[in-house]
Amino acid sequence: MMKLTPLLLCTLLAACAGKDTANADGKTPATTRDNQTSTSQQTAQQPVPKGEFTQIDVKRSQAVMDQITEGNTESINTVLQQPNDYAPPVLYLVSAIMFDNDYQDQAVFWFYTAQLRARSDANKAMDKTTHNAINQLNQQFGRRIIPYATSNPDRLAAIVNQSLEWDSKQSRNYDPRWIALTGKDILTETKVNFAPKDKWAEIDALTRSQYRQGLEQALAEVRKSAEQ
Repeated sequence: MMKLTPLLLCTLLAACAGKDTANADGKTPATTRDNQTSTSQQTAQQPVPKGEFTQIDVKRSQAVMDQITEGNTESINTVLQQPNDYAPPVLYLVSAIMFDNDYQDQAVFWFYTAQLRARSDANKAMDKTTHNAINQLNQQFGRRIIPYATSNPDRLAAIVNQSLEWDSKQSRNYDPRWIALTGKDILTETKVNFAPKDKWAEIDALTRSQYRQGLEQALAEVRKSAEQ
């Protein structure tokens, strides 16, 4: 079983998702095998963190992803019971598994919660290349969830509003600097260029506001397209 490393955590999750996408005959699809091979090649090419990058704590998130990919379904329940303890890539992974097991609306909730938090964390990073990680996560785990979610704009608006309300009342216990491991600074820097901790709550609140505005604009476009 391939172990996840803290390096480029978001893209390495592609291999995790592949573990749950076998065909009815139990064989892994060729596209999944290709993704796993590509991910293994990427892993070998990843830089080694230096300086402050080595202090970024992703151990708990890494451990639970290992457990999930090894077939420990109880680990999914652990995440759902304590979602604030895990970095957004874990929530992305859980949302995809929930969707595949016919918990579609719950999957939508956790997918967009993960997206919101990932965006908040990227907004804390001075290295703006970290925003690319969100696109990668969305592409990997949203391939089925996003079309389902946007097929009913009113339902999506209700679920995302629940997510925003829920998140506003939570305390995030994971290290938001996980996102720094996905940026270009890790190649050349030893210092994590990140907003100070006393600004994190303010950035989270601003991101929620921007996220709500972006949702309303996106849903307006979806409704307009549906009417044409």
